[in-house]
Amino acid sequence: MDRHRSLALLLCCLLGLGLAMSGHAEESSDSEARQAELEALQSRIQSLRENLEAERGQRDQASEALRAAEEEVNRLGRELRRIESDIAAREARLDDLQSEKAEREQEIATEREALARQIQGAYRTGREEQLKLLLNQEDPAAFGRMLVYYDYLNRARSARIERIGEHVRRLASLAEEVDEALEELASARSRQRDSLQAMEATRESREEAVAEIEARLRDRGERLTRLEEDEAELQQLIRSLQDALEDIPSDLHRGRRFTELRGELPWPVDGRLTRRFGDSRAGGRMRWRGLVIQADRGSEVRAVSHGRVAYSGWLQHYGLVLILDHGEGYLSLYGHNEAVYHEVGDWVRPGDVIASVGDSGGQDRSGLYFEIRNGRDPVNPANWLANR
Repeated sequence: MDRHRSLALLLCCLLGLGLAMSGHAEESSDSEARQAELEALQSRIQSLRENLEAERGQRDQASEALRAAEEEVNRLGRELRRIESDIAAREARLDDLQSEKAEREQEIATEREALARQIQGAYRTGREEQLKLLLNQEDPAAFGRMLVYYDYLNRARSARIERIGEHVRRLASLAEEVDEALEELASARSRQRDSLQAMEATRESREEAVAEIEARLRDRGERLTRLEEDEAELQQLIRSLQDALEDIPSDLHRGRRFTELRGELPWPVDGRLTRRFGDSRAGGRMRWRGLVIQADRGSEVRAVSHGRVAYSGWLQHYGLVLILDHGEGYLSLYGHNEAVYHEVGDWVRPGDVIASVGDSGGQDRSGLYFEIRNGRDPVNPANWLANR
């Protein structure tokens, strides 16, 4: 009977192990499938970007110089954001170390005061009291109790001295960690200064490219032609994205469809609305298809809803653009950024910082260009954003 019971137990263990391995394999397979999906998406978008650039061609040297300068500003902006995050983490670590250091110093002071009182008490009592007890044979029980008491005091004093030693050793270690954290913080701030200087130099080259483009576009007809070409390029991008993103899940909003969020979406940036959907542009021959929200350079641009980054790159006139897919065929577009912080395939949540406000695309002042599209058709974003 014991043999049968042991065999059954062994079979159960093997079955459980097999199920665990099967579950692990399925989880690993799902992870590999998601990674493969992401890589395929990124590959399709990269191919799309290359096709756009090939069709655009070398439109003119000034435009290419502008694109190169603004993409470099984007790279430096992303690097600067990482450095600033690093600085914040190191400052927090330094604060923790300083707090612990102060606590240890207070603990040492408290233990030293207590030890001093013990030593003073022992000194006042002296060894005479112990000698009297030793010579006193009248009450052996009292003598035993007093010896135990003195032994307790000695052990408590030794323990306190040991605790002081531990605090002192930890304090020395903390001092070294503080010095190391200060050095790392200084290094990070030095990198921050270098990035800021490089960004300023790149902005100067960008301004030169913008001035050259403006000189070429003083003729209103040529400016209109360029705007129409830029709009056609964006339309082609949106059309291609619709094909590339067909397999992205549409249930992104924690049980609510994107269409149910109409009138509730948060504004992507704090600023003043200077262009509305449908306003005339180019002398009335074109219409604005989104909103222009004027804001300070570097202001945080936030996602208006759950979504996945469908495009992150530079487009003629729109500058550095980030496009989010929200499922159900809806896209939101964020243009004229100084830097974008996400890559194709990244998932974002409402309120996540996805970019910083800039004037890329050759704009003369900083602000965000914001669109919402249903398929290829732009819709009025004001109808989707919450009142403010």
